[in-house]
Amino acid sequence: MNIKTKSLKSGSENSVIIIILASLLIIVLAIVGVYVAKDNQGVATFDGGKVTKAEYKIYYQMFSSYLQYYGYDQNDIPNEIALKAATDKMILEDAKAAGVTLTDENKAEVDSIFEDESYIEYFKSYGFDIDELRKIYYNDYIIQDYIQKLADEASADDVANYIKSQADEGEEVDMNEYDTSHILFSFTKEDNTTMNDEEKATLKTEAEAVLARALNGEDFATLAQENSDDSTASNGGQYKMYMDGNTVEEYSNAVKSMKVGEVYPQLVESSYGYHIIKLNGIAENGRVNNSTERTAYANSLFTDIAQTKNLYINEELLKSFVMEIDPDAYATEEETDTTTDDTSTDTTTEQ
Repeated sequence: MNIKTKSLKSGSENSVIIIILASLLIIVLAIVGVYVAKDNQGVATFDGGKVTKAEYKIYYQMFSSYLQYYGYDQNDIPNEIALKAATDKMILEDAKAAGVTLTDENKAEVDSIFEDESYIEYFKSYGFDIDELRKIYYNDYIIQDYIQKLADEASADDVANYIKSQADEGEEVDMNEYDTSHILFSFTKEDNTTMNDEEKATLKTEAEAVLARALNGEDFATLAQENSDDSTASNGGQYKMYMDGNTVEEYSNAVKSMKVGEVYPQLVESSYGYHIIKLNGIAENGRVNNSTERTAYANSLFTDIAQTKNLYINEELLKSFVMEIDPDAYATEEETDTTTDDTSTDTTTEQ
């Protein structure tokens, strides 16, 4: 159970890194534009480099189904994947120029995958070129480490300005970090079903009894360890949060009204259950240290990379190559025409 409104769930062990790459794909496609030109040097070219057919094929095999799942137009998917492959190579060049290299630990982790026959058979069953795929894995670790480096080295002012730039015009941005602790009495039962009203009433009585103990000064961390259904229980219920929309509204609203050291005098009900909340402290401008915000800022630095490195996608070469590896890649005119001519159908009945 987690009081955040957003969560990340990993896939099967066989596809963990592919899923990581896919999440990065969605980020890249959200921040970079597509640039097209007729160029015969590669599927995509940019200042100082290109995407070869072998590299593109790996990306296509990895990401085409993901883009279909996310609702991309079938005829746009090949270009979007070319964009992803080229963007990765451009960022990789910057990473190497910044002195970021593959660590021994990450290399060993990738090598352990490609030395496991069960993984090799899994990849081969999907038609992957094993050597090219291993290289993509290596490169992905370098890119991730580079983004982390940029996030770690970002100044507080740069991160703060980025956060504020994401807000709606005129919106006041709360830059504080709120160090809270909470005890959750969850509405979800052990069998993953939701409590009925009668069960919730019984749970509320139990929660109110613990709230009374917290208000009487009993050690909050101990109460959380003994009673909370949240994953934070083992850490005494500690939960650092920001007014960024990623925490349930009822919880955030309660924290906004609290003073440091105070236990909220009432149970706070959310879709997750009943919360008992304590505000331990407020760090002014602490949001600039939020790792999620810093990573988002680092990714934003690549927004204009397509323009600055003169990225071009050779549509003619790309289409012919994609048709070789996936003849059904592009929708036909019949498939894209969603209209139906019903003018000849008589739905009336003579009386």
